[in-house]
This record gives sequence, structure tokens and C-alpha cells, in this order.
Amino acid sequence: MKIACIQPEVAATRNECYTNVESIIRDLTDQYENCDIVCLPERWTPYSIDVFKNFQQERGDDYLFVKKLARTYRINLLSGGIWEKREYSKKPFVTCYFFNDKGEEVTRQDKIHLYAYERGIFQGGKELKIVRFKEVNFAILICFDVAFYETPRLAAENGADLVFSPTQIREEGLYNWNIYLQARSLENRMPIAACNTLGKINNRNFPGKSKIISFLEGDSTPSKLRVLEAPENQSGFIYDDIDLDFPKKIRSIRISEKIEKTKIIISKIS
Repeated sequence: MKIACIQPEVAATRNECYTNVESIIRDLTDQYENCDIVCLPERWTPYSIDVFKNFQQERGDDYLFVKKLARTYRINLLSGGIWEKREYSKKPFVTCYFFNDKGEEVTRQDKIHLYAYERGIFQGGKELKIVRFKEVNFAILICFDVAFYETPRLAAENGADLVFSPTQIREEGLYNWNIYLQARSLENRMPIAACNTLGKINNRNFPGKSKIISFLEGDSTPSKLRVLEAPENQSGFIYDDIDLDFPKKIRSIRISEKIEKTKIIISKIS
């Protein structure tokens, strides 16, 4: 599957951010005509100190912009994180939409694990969706969802061939983030495309360094990762044509080796 991570720098205004995103997508589609899925980072719009000014109405301006991009450039596009209010919920959600190349909404995935301050502001998602696309299944795990082994493992056990992860990782968290991504990929034998925020937000530096992690074909053990990484502190994109057949083979082996925790006896010695 041919996939790409878009890494636009967060600008001062929403219109500037829209321009940045579209410019990168234009460059991508000029160079690679047959990209299957393109992913945006968790945050690619400006951040206001007044948190409530960051919320969109359900299917609001950011949604409509990404929808239009998908239709205009004939690409299947993941919206990254959109903070949206919904009529039936007291709290907003962090959600990622998936649009097909006709600009039609296919589905949306809400962020399940909320990070630190987010727990006081947002409603966490309760459902993990496995999306079928061109004979391939994928899951969308937004940022903190990758920090817990259960969500990627549930995706793998329920047929996901790869994970897209829109993220917002600041400079201080890059070391841990690298470990999380490689560990989740290895323990589930599953490729991960992680698209990170780029720019200065609220006096914090988000350096990008988006990653597409896949597998080198060869022996099933030890499995060897192939990591393609975007530049630090630089806007642009990364593109890769990843093999999903070999990971599928070694994933079935890995999952079959799992011992259910209910069958492991816990003894406490004092």
C-alpha cells in the first residue's frame, strides 16, 4: 500500500494552515499520482489559549476543508485530530475522519485514551473501528491510544493490517514516542504510520519527525523494522510503498503464540 504522512507547520491563522496543508498535498500528488491513503497530524491548526475557541461544530470548517481536499486532489484522506462539539454530548471529542477520493465521509474514529489535561475537557471514545479499504483493513489510533498496548493489539486481533496514528508529540516526548511506536509495531507485527505535529504551540516545540514503520522481508524472527522518518522542524511529507503481505504472515504467528492472561497463574511471594 502506498501511504503518506503530511507534516505542515502550524501557522498563526486557520487560513494560513489551510494553505500550508494544500500546498504540501499538491506537491505530494504531483510527485506520486497513486498514493492510496494520506494522513494529517493530530494538530495542524492554530491553538488558542482560550480552549473553548479551539472547538469546531460537528462537521464544521476543518471537516469541510479536508473533505474538499480529498475531492479536489482525488486522494483518500485522514483528517488528523479535529476538536468538535456534538449536539448529543456534554463534552467535545477529538476525532479523525476518513474521506475517500470522492470527498465522501467513510467513517470517523474518536480518540479513546485522553492525555492528561484532555480528560477534563473531552469525552473519550468507546469504539475502535476497523476500516476496510482496497482489500486491506486499517485502524486509526490517535496519539495517546498507541501508548497502551491494548488498543493496537485489539486492532491486530480483529484483522487490522496497519495503523494510522495522527499525533501531537512535543520535543520532550520524542524519545518515549519512538519506543512506543516500535514496540507496538513489533509486538503486533503491524506497520504504523504516525503523523506528528510541527511548529510552536503554546510555547512548546513540536518537531514533526513523522514516521512510517514497516518490516523488512526475511526471517520471521527476529523481525526487522524499516523506519522512514520525516525531517525535524521542517514541513513536507514522507511517502512509502509498504508491503503488507509479509507482516500479515508474521502477525498470524505472533498472535498464535499469545498465552491468554486468564491462563497464567499469579503467585505473590513475601
